[in-house]
Amino acid sequence: MTDGMARKWVRQFNDGRINVHDEARSGRPSVVNDCLVAKVNEKIRENRRFTIRMLSDEFPQISKTVLHEIVTNRLTYRKFYSRWVPKMLTDVHRTK
Repeated sequence: MTDGMARKWVRQFNDGRINVHDEARSGRPSVVNDCLVAKVNEKIRENRRFTIRMLSDEFPQISKTVLHEIVTNRLTYRKFYSRWVPKMLTDVHRTK
């Protein structure tokens, strides 16, 4: 955090601000919702050897960057021997 940003926060709290969370603001709504995440997860479970480019062909309205964010951050998959797997593996998964 820069010094200017810290000064801005101090000034806001001195003026009476009590909440540390960002305030609601107008802007473009996010395209990522639970329904989209579920659809992406379903496609992944159909074929674990997918690429982000293949997912992009299935969901042309969603950018590759957003799809990568859904796969890695929301669904917590990671690439493992050219197959996407959940980050938390069970003992059964490890033996396979």
